[in-house]
Amino acid sequence: MNNGMALFLSMVMVILGVLHAVAQVPHTLYVTNRSANSISVVDGANFVVVASIPTGSNPHEILVDESKGMAYVSNRGAKDTVSVIDLRGRKELARIPAPSPPHGLALSADAATLFATGQQEINIIDLATLQLMGSIPVGWLPHMLHRSPDKTRLYMGNMGDGTISVIDIAKRAVITTIPVGRKPEDLAVSPDGREILVGNQDDDSVTVIDAATHAVTATVKLPERSAPYRLRYSPDGKTIFIASARIGAGVLRMDSTTRTITGHLPMDRVCGNMNFSPDQRVLYITDTPGGTISQVDPETMKVIKTLPTGAGADCIEVVQ
Repeated sequence: MNNGMALFLSMVMVILGVLHAVAQVPHTLYVTNRSANSISVVDGANFVVVASIPTGSNPHEILVDESKGMAYVSNRGAKDTVSVIDLRGRKELARIPAPSPPHGLALSADAATLFATGQQEINIIDLATLQLMGSIPVGWLPHMLHRSPDKTRLYMGNMGDGTISVIDIAKRAVITTIPVGRKPEDLAVSPDGREILVGNQDDDSVTVIDAATHAVTATVKLPERSAPYRLRYSPDGKTIFIASARIGAGVLRMDSTTRTITGHLPMDRVCGNMNFSPDQRVLYITDTPGGTISQVDPETMKVIKTLPTGAGADCIEVVQ
């Protein structure tokens, strides 16, 4: 084979690799911009910002209800509120006052009730009246909130006391509290609902919990300075992506069966959050200090393209 043909084939392989990594299914990304008090609307197929929607002050999490074309945003500013966003009209409809700084958000199975973490409680909001209905006492400083795949349970890490609370959604009550490691800010529930992985930020470790028995089955030590504070399963459940709270530590890729680290994405700053394209070809990550979102090839752990969204880019929701 001559040098010209070898170069040509090499270029073809590079192009095919890029095409494999780029998402092929049309979809929309919604990115909260904490310091810009807005949501960026991103066309996922073309990877361009197409609109910006104002929110309350310091928006962190965004939760999309695709069936209603609505989104809910936790604003942790001077006035703690939850924004109600009409995604089709791309406008804020209301702000619901919160009794304490809201962060993690989850919906009931019928999407009639919104749950939002507070200081030592989960606040319950009736979405028909946009009124607070009550609260569920949990541990100290609950943070990210996750719903089980069967929509019957809520899980959250209590950062202040090193525990996980498990909530029965129908009964609106704590089922159990599970001790884990120090500063459990985030967790991930496996797509099949059988397993919960908890990031122990101050221990550089991940706790594995059996979702049926609530028993801790393993504690996996991560590399030094991992500080796991955002976790995301791949949609097929085979891989876990773990973002560090420490500047420059980046994102780790872990095999969900062997618990071994299989890849690493270095970053100059900090990953704010992660989510997948609908076809799983792209892992999206935000750089909160940099105010950007990037497309990452989950196979090679390489950045494909980076797009500015707004100051303090944080949470990502993906809608097909």
